[in-house]
Amino acid sequence: MKISYQLIGIFSVIILITSISLSLFIMGTVVDSAIREDLEEMKSEISERDYHMQNLHDRASQDLVFTLANPKFVEYFELPETRAGNVFENNVIQFTDNQREIKSELEQWIYHFQNRFQVDETCIIDLSGQEHARLVLTQIEVDEFLSPEETSAPFFTPSFTKEKNEVHIEFPYLSPDTNRWVFAYTSPVVLGNLEKPAFYHFEMPLSIFQEFVNEDHGRMMVIDPQGYIVASSVHDFKEIENISVFEEYFPSVDDEFPPEIFEQIIIQATNDKEKHLQYTDNENKIQHLVFKELPTFGWIIVYEESEELILSEHVTAIGGTQITIVLITIIISIIAIFLVILVSDRITKPIRRLENSISKVNQGNYDVKLKHSGTSEIDNLSENFKKMIESIKKTIQLEKELSVEKQKLKTEKLSTIGELASRLAHDMRNPLSLVRMSLENIKLMYGEQEKAKPSFTRIDNAIDRMSHQIEGVLDYVRIIPPSKFNISAIKILKSTIIMLKIPDNIQVDLPIEDKVLYCDGRQAEIIFYNLIQNAFQAIGDKPGKIDIRLTENDGEINVEFEDSGPGIPEDALNEIFEPLFTTKQTGTGLGLASCKNLVERMGGKLTVKNNPTVFMTSFPKKSVD
Repeated sequence: MKISYQLIGIFSVIILITSISLSLFIMGTVVDSAIREDLEEMKSEISERDYHMQNLHDRASQDLVFTLANPKFVEYFELPETRAGNVFENNVIQFTDNQREIKSELEQWIYHFQNRFQVDETCIIDLSGQEHARLVLTQIEVDEFLSPEETSAPFFTPSFTKEKNEVHIEFPYLSPDTNRWVFAYTSPVVLGNLEKPAFYHFEMPLSIFQEFVNEDHGRMMVIDPQGYIVASSVHDFKEIENISVFEEYFPSVDDEFPPEIFEQIIIQATNDKEKHLQYTDNENKIQHLVFKELPTFGWIIVYEESEELILSEHVTAIGGTQITIVLITIIISIIAIFLVILVSDRITKPIRRLENSISKVNQGNYDVKLKHSGTSEIDNLSENFKKMIESIKKTIQLEKELSVEKQKLKTEKLSTIGELASRLAHDMRNPLSLVRMSLENIKLMYGEQEKAKPSFTRIDNAIDRMSHQIEGVLDYVRIIPPSKFNISAIKILKSTIIMLKIPDNIQVDLPIEDKVLYCDGRQAEIIFYNLIQNAFQAIGDKPGKIDIRLTENDGEINVEFEDSGPGIPEDALNEIFEPLFTTKQTGTGLGLASCKNLVERMGGKLTVKNNPTVFMTSFPKKSVD
């Protein structure tokens, strides 16, 4: 790929990735901003609810103290008959006229106080646990129903531990009179001598908290640190009779939050950390929580909204921003890519000129002219390339002169060696033929003797080996122009097999389908003979097989020789066709070199591959007459 295209592609990808990343970052920032804005609104809403609850708590405490400031409380409990103790008739408390008169005034006073608040019940209870007055839902209770057994009330003992104008707030419980869950405010009646003969208390319904958490957007709740929900905008707290156990009436926080989130709420609500959490619910939705500790019972008000709900409120603003960002990103990307194309062309233009010059040099044209008009790295490279061309031209000229001289010397040496080798080979063939004829005569005379047969075999093998080496030398040094004609490949192979002594442990498989070779039949036999003989030597004494195949492709016929031998060492593969190179202890190293020469003279080629070892001779095709 051209470098200009690469530059354009690389920088275009970088620009697109940068633009898209920046767009995603900006859109993420917009989304985060919307979430932060909504979280601030949630925190503001929580603070407002907390303020109302704090205000309710303060008002209830102040009004309770204000109510007790009425001197009639002290006057009633300083009456001699009150100090004398309670009088009962048929288990009903009896009041004197003085007591009833003051009691009636107190009941009216309490009645007006009860109407100012959402109060379920108010009572005056003395040290013995006897009720002296009770108003239930603004109804004054008759004497017969005033309870003498209020010592078991959860707020009884704590109420007498408070001093004048101090208020005790009792944890929620089920009121036996209204059958509703309530919490109580109590404060003692203190006489002039600091005696505390009774206390005054009122009960407020827990549903007040439910009213404070009403919320249509998201959900708001009040939770107890022990793990219960005491008020919730999405839970219906029904007033059910006979459920007086707190843990049974109020739902568990575990039904709303994972345990680890609830633990984090408790930890953060009691310290100065930012009171905000987020988590992923069972539906794989991200939920955001803001919370704050309330002034009563250590309860915590929690406001929760899903991120999906938060973003749905800002969908118009976010959508418009996203469209704007996408359009800006597209415009910037197009402009940037256009600039990259211009810059890339300016950068790569001198590179293209240099590339054209190098291409001409590769084709052998060293008379190239390089233009440069500056001091950039490309111009310096062009100047250095020009100097390199001049150096190459000088080197080539020198190499040509040296090559001609070396080739002349080499040819003279090879010619001398070839003549000497040819003379020696011819001189050795005549005595060798005499030895072979003498051996045949001796065989006729003593061939029947068993003791002589092994010696004959060894002599015969030695003669064959020497004859083979002599033929190899002669085949390599003598140059006989091939006489090519169309001939059957299988015919040549069969003729070659007849000349060979196939060992008993080796199986030779000839091809079934014949091909026509355009070659010198005699020279082809020499080639095939050497290749098969080498295969015999590679297999050795072990059982083996030689598979000879004929294949055809465009322009040539291939004769392949595959043997089951151990293969050729990898480090010898590149040298086996070199003259005098051999991997055998005996041999001239000229066999394969001679085969390669013969094949190439006929216009073919000889190649080899390993694992398994396959020698392939390729002959050019020739149309058959």
